[in-house]
Amino acid sequence: MPHELPAPVSSRDIALAAIGADVAAFCATRLERVAGTHGLFLDGLAMPAPTVAGVARWTRLVPSGEVSDWRGPLRANAAELPFADASFCAILACPRGDGDAAAAAELARVLAPHGTLLVAGLHPRSLWRCGVAPGRWERLLREAGLDVRPAVRCGAPWPRPRGAAGLPGWLVHGLGGAWVVEARRSVLATLPLRKPAVHRAIEHGTLMPGAHRQCA
Repeated sequence: MPHELPAPVSSRDIALAAIGADVAAFCATRLERVAGTHGLFLDGLAMPAPTVAGVARWTRLVPSGEVSDWRGPLRANAAELPFADASFCAILACPRGDGDAAAAAELARVLAPHGTLLVAGLHPRSLWRCGVAPGRWERLLREAGLDVRPAVRCGAPWPRPRGAAGLPGWLVHGLGGAWVVEARRSVLATLPLRKPAVHRAIEHGTLMPGAHRQCA
């Protein structure tokens, strides 16, 4: 029986792998200070998981069928993730759709109080000529109660086998083919509020505050 030859790899596939590596490297710098062990990786860009010292294990899920369906060690729906609250210190989501309020709320729910959530995708206003704008994700994550930083661009502005290697920084930051939005839990939502002080009753006596009675 003849052996089947592997499918040829197109130049675009090589370029996608390169920009995926660029995004992973950029995200690794944003996750350097993460304190925890477990991370969630929704890999819609077929990219490697970021190498982060603070994340010992990534739960990696890849697209399956419908836009909101993911598979890996388990099957999951982005609108109803099968994880407990505050399960992950780091989350990297590379969704395929324009952004869904339920999915954003679920990502916020499974994010640990001091964790970091990164959402990444290809930028539609680049020479890749595909992708979704980050603005909707920024708004949805804010509505989910997270503190959100504006999107930052990274990666090669056009399909390039070497990715962003050798390109000037101003070109990558200004016209990069990918974007990354960073979000964290609101400080007010994670810090316990101090209980109001109990007001003591004022005694109308002859002693001044702080004075002590002499023992007989």
